[in-house]
Amino acid sequence: MPLSDIETVVIVIMENRSFDHMLGYLNLPRPNRLDVEGLTDDPTWQAAHANYDGTTRYDLQPITQQAIDDPPHEQATIAIQINTPPQPGSPHKMGGFVISYLQRTPAPQNPTLVMGYYIAPQVPTFDFFARQFVVCDHWFAALPTGTQANRLMAMSGESRLIDNATLFLPEQDLVYDWLTGHHASWCVYQSGDFFPFFSLMPRWLGEITTSLTLSALGGRGRFRRYAQFHEQWRADAPMPQVIFIEPAYTDGPHDTPNDDHPPTGIAAGQAFLADIYATLIANPTRWRNTLMLVTYDEHGGFFDHVEPPPIPTTVAGFPFATTGVRVPAFVISPHVQPGTVFRGTLDHTSLLQLLADRFNPGQTYSAAVAARQAQLSRVAEVLLPTAPPVARSPVLPPIPAPSAPATVVSQGGFAGAPGATANAQAFHRVALKVAQDHPDLLASPGWAHLATYVHAAQNPQGAP
Repeated sequence: MPLSDIETVVIVIMENRSFDHMLGYLNLPRPNRLDVEGLTDDPTWQAAHANYDGTTRYDLQPITQQAIDDPPHEQATIAIQINTPPQPGSPHKMGGFVISYLQRTPAPQNPTLVMGYYIAPQVPTFDFFARQFVVCDHWFAALPTGTQANRLMAMSGESRLIDNATLFLPEQDLVYDWLTGHHASWCVYQSGDFFPFFSLMPRWLGEITTSLTLSALGGRGRFRRYAQFHEQWRADAPMPQVIFIEPAYTDGPHDTPNDDHPPTGIAAGQAFLADIYATLIANPTRWRNTLMLVTYDEHGGFFDHVEPPPIPTTVAGFPFATTGVRVPAFVISPHVQPGTVFRGTLDHTSLLQLLADRFNPGQTYSAAVAARQAQLSRVAEVLLPTAPPVARSPVLPPIPAPSAPATVVSQGGFAGAPGATANAQAFHRVALKVAQDHPDLLASPGWAHLATYVHAAQNPQGAP
């Protein structure tokens, strides 16, 4: 089987952008157009998918703006986005994006941006990935709700949360446990200088803190700083079979976020993903048997025209009738046909089934994941039937990161303040807990940002 040729699986999950918003342009008339289910320039189609707020029509439009006020993307607002017709009497749904955006507090500075889409110059890394590897144009967030539940679905196959919470995540098994139980090695590389996502789950926080501390000294624990990735990938020492690479989260807080979560712009994320790819191909021997998956945890409230598939899921007693909204996704490997569009229906649990197909062949990942598989395709279907004689490693021109993060000033002030996002408040609690449990850590290599952040939290008025 070709999947058995894959020695390393790299998984990157970015934040809060929809397929049409980032990749819908690929279907527009242009040289080397890709046949994705994206946007069209047909005026009738455009009018049918325009949004209305009751009086004003909001059309789809190309944008270049980086800093965008964060659209709402919780269970209640996503239900509005999915289930509202674009206009009265329309046979379509997916028309409530502007209405839900206008419910934002404070109101968005420019409500038209939620209907905006980028084109190739703004997404150079994605344009390269789409033309050189495989773009999946029917990959959906697993649930029509926010970040925490969807990341749990991607990393567990189940969620005990419906909406984002400001507290720690409930304890549940993660893919880390599954991989360990199936004797597959793994690690997490964290971009920036704060914490990976599952520091929000208490039983992982101790190992994460210790491992990242050792990483600053050159250690190779299961949680590492991304700054070590290039050197370690190019070295001769064995690498884990599954590598999760996490961006620097806007809600982290990080000094230079690159996760694409508004108000952070997408330029830093494009540079981050380009850097990961450049690192992978820098070791031809490893690259030859590597597969990288890139997707987004959820759509972030941005327009997409494709209705989610009716895959029901009950979470904490709440019945969801569909998946979440469609998100960008790529399969990047020498083992795929370049410029391919994979139309099979996938969602975040497809990541887990891929790992099962690779590390426990013939078996499902779990009962919860198996229950969804009857309505989903498998990522392994995109692989070539036989290993290529020569590993393709097309070179992506350097994508410079922006000189300063493209963010607006605030999503509610200091991360611990009322009005900050739930994720920001949760990460805030993580920072304070680590500082309380390990005060000596604040003077350790690699934790200067944590020390600065905790000092600011304890002295909100700037007291010394």
